[in-house]
Formats: sequence, C-alpha cells, structure tokens
Amino acid sequence: MNDFFPQYTADYISNVMSFRRPQRESMLRLERILDSVELKKDNDLSRALSEMNKLYPICTDFERDFISLTFALATGVGKTRLMGGFITYLYTQKGIRNFFVVAPNTTIYRKLLADLGDTGSEKYVFKGLGCYTDLPLVVTEEAYREATGTNLIGDIRIFIFNIDKFNKEDANMKKENEFIGSSFYQYLAELPDLTVLMDESHHYRADKGMSAINGLKPLLGLELTATPVYNRGSRQVKFTNVVYEYPLSKAIEDGYTRTPYAITRSDINFYNFGDEQTDNLMLRDGIEMHEKIKIKLNEYAHNYSKPLVKPFMLVVCKDTDHAKWVEEYVKSDEFCGGLYRNRTIVIHSKQRGAESEANTKLLLDVEKADNPVEIVIHVNMLKEGWDVNNLYTIVPLRTASSKILREQMVGRGLRLPFGERVNKEDYKELDGVYLTAHDKFDELLKEAQQGDSIFKAGNIIVANEEQKEKVIVTQMKLPLTEDEELKDAYKESGLVRSEENDVFLMRTDKLIKSKITQQIQNSENHRISKEKELDIADEVEKELEDDRDFSEKLSDKWGELGKYRKYLQDRTKNIHREIVNKYIPIPKIKVTDEGYDEYAFADFDIDLSDFTQAPIKNEVLIQSLTSMQDMERVKGNDIDFDGYNPEKAILEYLRKKPEIDYEKCKDMLFKHISAVCRHYESRYGENGMRNIVMMYKREIAELIYKQMMQENHFYYKNGFIREEVIGNKDYNISPAYSYSERVGLYEAYTQKIQSVLFDDIKKGVFSEAKFDSEPELTFAKVAENDNDVKNWLRPAPNEFNITYNHGRKYEPDFVVETDGVIYLVEVKGEDKINDADVIAKKERAIHYCEAATRWGEANGYKKWQYLFIPSKKIASNSSFMHLAEEFGESEKL
Repeated sequence: MNDFFPQYTADYISNVMSFRRPQRESMLRLERILDSVELKKDNDLSRALSEMNKLYPICTDFERDFISLTFALATGVGKTRLMGGFITYLYTQKGIRNFFVVAPNTTIYRKLLADLGDTGSEKYVFKGLGCYTDLPLVVTEEAYREATGTNLIGDIRIFIFNIDKFNKEDANMKKENEFIGSSFYQYLAELPDLTVLMDESHHYRADKGMSAINGLKPLLGLELTATPVYNRGSRQVKFTNVVYEYPLSKAIEDGYTRTPYAITRSDINFYNFGDEQTDNLMLRDGIEMHEKIKIKLNEYAHNYSKPLVKPFMLVVCKDTDHAKWVEEYVKSDEFCGGLYRNRTIVIHSKQRGAESEANTKLLLDVEKADNPVEIVIHVNMLKEGWDVNNLYTIVPLRTASSKILREQMVGRGLRLPFGERVNKEDYKELDGVYLTAHDKFDELLKEAQQGDSIFKAGNIIVANEEQKEKVIVTQMKLPLTEDEELKDAYKESGLVRSEENDVFLMRTDKLIKSKITQQIQNSENHRISKEKELDIADEVEKELEDDRDFSEKLSDKWGELGKYRKYLQDRTKNIHREIVNKYIPIPKIKVTDEGYDEYAFADFDIDLSDFTQAPIKNEVLIQSLTSMQDMERVKGNDIDFDGYNPEKAILEYLRKKPEIDYEKCKDMLFKHISAVCRHYESRYGENGMRNIVMMYKREIAELIYKQMMQENHFYYKNGFIREEVIGNKDYNISPAYSYSERVGLYEAYTQKIQSVLFDDIKKGVFSEAKFDSEPELTFAKVAENDNDVKNWLRPAPNEFNITYNHGRKYEPDFVVETDGVIYLVEVKGEDKINDADVIAKKERAIHYCEAATRWGEANGYKKWQYLFIPSKKIASNSSFMHLAEEFGESEKL
C-alpha cells in the first residue's frame, strides 16, 4: 500500500471524479476483490478464483494465465474515465506504477492517448486528482523506439499500444533495444507490478491476442467492454470472468444515455418506392429532424447558459459508390438549395492522402461548435471508439440489414452532451437520438420489443450458467469449414493461421458465394464467363477493403496482394463450379395447343368501387424504441411529385403480368388506367391523385389486374395440349424471404411457422427455407437426414412452367434429387386430397414428369417422378425411399 495517499479509497476516488453509479459500483467491487485476493506474480489462480467466486458467482474462470477481471459497462456510461479511476486506486492503494493499456484499433488508440495523456483535453481523466506529484507518463510505440533510458523514467507510467503492435512474432517491440538491454516486450514482462487494462476486451479473445497478453506476465488484468461475448467460429461465447455487468437497457432506464427513437413517414408503404426515392425521402426527413434539433440546442444554450452544442447527422451507405452518389446529391442545389455543400464530409477506407487526413481531422473534431461539419457520410459504420456526444440523427440508407448492426448504429448516438438529460418538456427532443427507419420501421419496432434487444435485455452473464455448444450444420460445404480446406486456403492465400483469419476466409467465401449466386440469377443467360469470375474476385477484394474492421486487421496482409488476389481468383472459380454442381437441373417444358393457345380479354368498364385509397397525410412519425406509448406525429416536408408520371407507374407493373400481351392489350390498359386516375383526380385533385398513385401504385395495378382476370373478362382458348422439353435450366432461382423469426432447421420456434425462416440447411440447394406447415418441415428434415437424398430444393414461385386450369401456375412443394431419380413432391393435408384444384394440379405434374423423363432418357439426364404424399404419412422416422415407393404417381397412370 502507498502510505502517502490513504484517503484515496474507491469511494473517495468516485466522489472526486464525480462517478456515476455503475462506475462507483465497479470501483467498490475492485476494492473488495483486492482486499480478499493477494496480488503477486505466479499467483495460485485456483485459490484466487475460489475467493472470487465467493464474492461474485458470475466469475467462474479468469480465462488467462493471470487474474483478469471484466467490467461490462454499457456504451456511454464512461469506461475510459473508469479506467483512470482504476489506475488511481491501484497506484495510491497498492503501489502499482506500471500500466499497459491495450487498444483494439487505431481509433480507440488515439482516443486513449488523448484521454490518458493529453492534459489539455476536456476528457483528460486525471484532471483534479491531487495524488499525482508528477502526472502519469504516457509511453507510446514511438517513445520506446527512441528509448535511451531517461525518456522512460516516471513515477507512474502508462504504456498505450494497439494490439497489432505486439501480437506478432516479428513485432518491433519484440526486437532487442540496445539502451534497455532486451526487447521492450521482455522489459515489460519483467516488471514486477505490470497491470494490463484492456479496452473493448472482446477483441482480445483470439489465440494470438490471448498469447501476446499472457506473454507480458502481468500482475493483474482489468477488462472493459460493453459486449461481454465474443465469436468463436459461428457461435457466440459469453465471458466467464465478469465481476460486474451494467447493460444498456439499464443505462437508458437510469437516464445515463439518451433515448433512441425511430422515424418514418405516416401511412406510406415503402414497398412501392425504388431505392433512390427512399434514399431521397430518408435524407430529407433526416435533415428536417437535424434542423429541428439544431434550433432547440441553440435555444437551450441561450436560455439556460449552457455551452453551445452543434449537432450533426450521420448517413450510413452500403459501399463507396453509394456514398459518392449520396455526397453528390447532398451537395447539390436539389438538396436544401445547396445549404450543406460545404458542411458535408465523406469517410471511408478508400480515401487517401490529403483528402483522408483533412476529413479525418474534421471528423475527430466534429464535437467542436466551430467545426462546420453537419453531415458525415460513411460506408458501413463508425463503430467502437468513435465516442461523440453531438450525434442526434442517423440515416441508414440500404444498410443495417441485421438487428445487431442497427443496434450498434444507434449506440453511437446515445451519449449526453450536457453530462445529464435535459428533462425539460420544451426541449424533450434533446434527450433522444433519431434513426430514420422508413422501410424498416415495423421491423425495428418489433426487434426493439424483443427480450434480447439492447433496449430491453438485462444482464447476459448469469451465475452458474452452463455453457452449451449448439450444433450447426454447414451449408453446401461452400464456406471453408473443414480443417484440410483451411490448410489449403492458408497455403494459397499467404495468410498466417489464426482464428481471426479463419473468420476472414469464411467471410471471403460467403461474399464470393453471394456474388456468384446473384450474378447467375440476374444475367441474361444465367451463366458466368471467365472474365466475370475475375470481376467478382475484384468486387470481393474491394468490399473487404471497404469494411474497416477487416481492412484494419489485415493491413499487414495487403503487402502480399498479388498472392492474395490470385487466391481470390482461384477460389471464385472453384466456388462457381461448386455452386453450378449443387443446382438441380430443371427441364424447360414447352406447352403447345394444337387448336388455340392464347389469352384474351373482353372489353369492359372498370369497377371503380374497389379504388378507395386516399392521399397520405404529410406527417413524420417519431416512435420511442423503449416505450410504445411514447409516439409523436409532426408535419413533414412536402413530397415532390414533379416529373412523376402516374399512368406510366401503374402500367409498369401491369406489363409484368404473364397473361397480358402489351401490344394486344395496350388500348384496354390505358383505358382502365386513365379511368382510375381520373377517378382519384375528381375526388382529391391532381396533386392528390399523384400522391395516391405514388404510395399505392402496386396495389392499384393489382386491383386492375384482378378485375381483368375475372372469369367474365378473361378467357383461355384451349385445344389439345402437347408438351415437349426444349432444354435444361441448369440453375435454380434464389428465393427471397421475409420473416419475423430465424432458427436452425432442428431448433424450436415461437412464431407461426409461415413467419419463420429456417437456416443451417446442409443438403438443400439453398441454406435457408420457409415452410407452410409442420408436415412440410418434417419432410425437409427427412430429406436432410436421408442418405439416399443427394440434394433437395424448395422451388421459387417461377421455378417451373407448369400450368393448369386456364393458365394457373402450379408451384410444387419440393424437388428431391437422388442418384438415379429427381422427384417432384407435393405434401398435402388429408382434407384437401380430393379437391378438384388439387387433382388438376396432380394430373399436370404427372404429365410434366413423364415429358421430362422421356427427354432425359434421350439426352442422358435423370428420370423424373411425382410424389403425392398425405401429410399424416410423414413422420420424423420416415425414410425418403419408403415414401417414394409408397406414394410415387408417375407409373400409376
């Protein structure tokens, strides 16, 4: 103990540093622990852990070769300031003078340098503490490189390093330094009182990070994170050395952060909007909220003698090209008359030189009132370490596709600019952060109310919780999962084997697979040339570089770019081949009517009673993500209809209908569309009519189409049908699913089965699928587990060209491929077996299989057979071949 400062107890330090309750509780817990556990090198960890577990049962393992304790505090509570409190306590009460602070990336490294070493910084953590005769000496990489012995002398020293500077075998700090007689890394390891503080410690759980920190042989480790879980392969593992956890839901409840709100337009169905339309509206609504907040902040500062806070708006884009388009739009006269032309910066990993340095400086100083920046455009996200208190408005454009990403994004804007909430009715907006949800509004609200949402969830570390591993079945064997495949990947790519790079290589495979599948689906001939394979490899490389987390971690690998690029090209070629081999070839059937083979429409007048839509109100809806009763509607800016052609918008959707031949039906289409538009115009005027069509164009087109398809308006001139196969479709259509719950194929689900997306599928052509009934799910499990099944597919709506009953589409439930046969499978409830509609579909499917088999026998392809299986005949213990033998239909005709 340091006898000079006996008064510096945890409680005293908490008072002097004006700690919040969770910070104070962290200090008190550290004090209790160190009063019970002796600090010394080569400690008896078993005995120490036993004492720790008695105090805090949630701590069941130190997870390192020394005593290491995690304090899991929510974003915005003040982890860096708490770090300063820890250092002060250990210095004054335990006589510790050497601290090694670890940062996971450059952004957090710079922040720690300022907060722990810059006495001029407003956030300098040691300000006002009288125990420091000489302020702590901060030692950086540059300082130790120039070490002469004297410049490392200090009463208390804080060494601050990025993890990448010492977790590699050839790191500079592991090389011998002539002035200190050994490597700097070894010098630190020999210090008797070295204490390691790990900021955002979930980043240091991979093998290299663990080994590098263990090698320092510290006296004690203190870990700080808002996320006490880490990824190991495809699963999440919870920390076992947590001694205190204070989740974000509690921080919001206790008023230590702002409240998150979602914003959208009232009554708008964004299904009808294109990407650019949605982007434009989200940007305009976001900037309107930004301006409202700016006015309120100015008023509040003036009326209550508070420092002026200048807010800014963060716009998150999907890639650098998207960011460039957004920048051009925001800086144009079209957007607010060019007001933000000189108030906008773009930040992404592709920027270089002066532009990058200038924008980065503006970003780091964005809190300053004299900084002109009011809009920051960024690719992906600014994540951990970018701590600002003046971010009020977030506009995620075509991004934030996952729940975790959206929650992390909101987390960037939770900090309180005045240190506490305003709590004044006239300025209630200043206690919120606003996310323009728009097309994802309902999804975001639903997520926010789930038990595992950051806005609702309590502590995730539970005492005596048994850590069980979930079994996840690999998908299509395309992402790298097998050890031998990973060995080949490392050999070909030139990367060094590590858990971090395992994740990177699997991420690479996932990107390649996604882009190849998308290219196959969207190309005119559904094929990919060798030249296109090279383009895809380049796109993957670009996307990985744009992802700041990956590009920073792999910055040392880009030096071997030639070797890595060749690996990308070769891997793209191999995955392309694997995907093509995975598809089930579908015969293309031509149906010929020996008499007439056409659709026709009788002339009729549209019934306007179905068209009851009204113009949407020009309102913006602001909804709290923590309380569903906290909602506000405010008048929004006008939606611009200039240049909008309502008749053309409706026609675009009607022309996509397979029954409508535009050349033959164009007069009738214009007749109906014009009648509907004039109907709306007579009731609401021209602007109201344009408003309605913009919001409901798909719905209006469907209503017109529905009337055209009525029996008395539509007819099919039928004769003798002849079917012939005209080729083989050697790809399958990638389905698009919406869902409210996502689980593994063998996991339990809580929602209606029609709303559940099942993943982790191994034998399916695609790794995800949805089902309409429990028997269909059971059949999928049978197909997945049966050794006779080579492949299976849930067909997309347009996978087959099988029609029945005057051109109605038949969509089979499953396609199952074995070594010798491809089966078309229908699973049907017993109450529907004798329905006329079902019988008609069955007859047409049988004819399809017969035609496909005849063609297959002549061209060296597999035969086809139709299975019509009553749902109650499918059980978990069924075998597929038994079902095929019992319910095969093709040979029964």
